[in-house]
Amino acid sequence: MPGQSQAAAPRIWEEPTRATKSGVDCVFLTCFDSDFYFLVNVLPGSEIRMHRAETLEQADFLLTVTGGTVLLTDVTFLDGCWDEAVDMLAQFHPLVAFLVIADEVDRRFVSEAPHRGACGVLWKPLELGQVWRFIRTAHEATEERTIWQHQRLCQR
Repeated sequence: MPGQSQAAAPRIWEEPTRATKSGVDCVFLTCFDSDFYFLVNVLPGSEIRMHRAETLEQADFLLTVTGGTVLLTDVTFLDGCWDEAVDMLAQFHPLVAFLVIADEVDRRFVSEAPHRGACGVLWKPLELGQVWRFIRTAHEATEERTIWQHQRLCQR
């Protein structure tokens, strides 16, 4: 009846999943404040949430708790280099896509990154449009891998 209030059914809170969350959670493995804050400041309207890790352990933790779909890594960081980040992903987060940020002088050192599964190498100085496109593409790769894995598991 009009004018009567009906009690709403209690809502049960559920943890957002990759399917219900909007935007991209990207973990940036770097020891450089300036690079991290540059990206945080230029990407706020892009639905890309940047989370900073300085070590592999922090990156692993942040990928887990945020449901991160992209790992962006410097060539080197406090406790390793990009290929060790790849090994961590393979062991603990095999569906997560990764990107490497490198200086031109590191070209030979990161030449194997695409062969180890990198979705790309971003060269410094960073170009905002390219950073945005690479992160979105890497996120989409993770989403596709997740769907593919789910379909494979359902077929069993």
